[in-house]
Amino acid sequence: MNEDDEQSSNRLAAETFMPVMVEAFHDGLKEVASLSRWLLATLVVINGAGAVAILPLKMTTEAKLGSSAAFLLGILAALGAGMWSLYAFKRVSIAANTMMAYWLTVAGDAPRLAALEATMKSHMDQAIGSRGTHFFVFASVAAFLVGCIFTGCGIMS
Repeated sequence: MNEDDEQSSNRLAAETFMPVMVEAFHDGLKEVASLSRWLLATLVVINGAGAVAILPLKMTTEAKLGSSAAFLLGILAALGAGMWSLYAFKRVSIAANTMMAYWLTVAGDAPRLAALEATMKSHMDQAIGSRGTHFFVFASVAAFLVGCIFTGCGIMS
C-alpha cells in the first residue's frame, strides 16, 4: 500500500471511529449517571430508613446497636460507591480523551500505531472493568440485610 492509500485509510478509520466513540461515550455517560444517582440514593434511603425505623422498637440494646451499626455501615458503603464511581469515571474520561486525541491525530494524516491502539484499548478496558463500585454496592445491600436480621432477632427476643 502506498503512502496516499495509507493516509486515506487512516482518515477513513478516524472519520468512522470518532463519531461512534463520541456518541457511545455521551450515551454511556448519561446512562451511568442516571443509574448511579438512583441506585446510590436508594441505598442511602433504605439504610437510613432502617436506622430510623428501629428507634421506637422495643428490643435489646445489643440488637438495636447491631442494627444501627449495620444500617450506618450500609449508608457509608453507598457513599463509598458514589466516591468510587467518580474515581472510575475520571479514569474512563482520561482514557476516552486519549483515544479521541489519537483518532483526531490520525484523521490529520498521522500514521496509525497498532501498539498504541492496543495500549489505549487495554487502559479503557481496565478503567471500565473496575469492580470497586460493585463491591461497595453489594456491601451496602449486605449491611442492610444484616441490619434487618439484627432487627428481626431483636424483636423476637
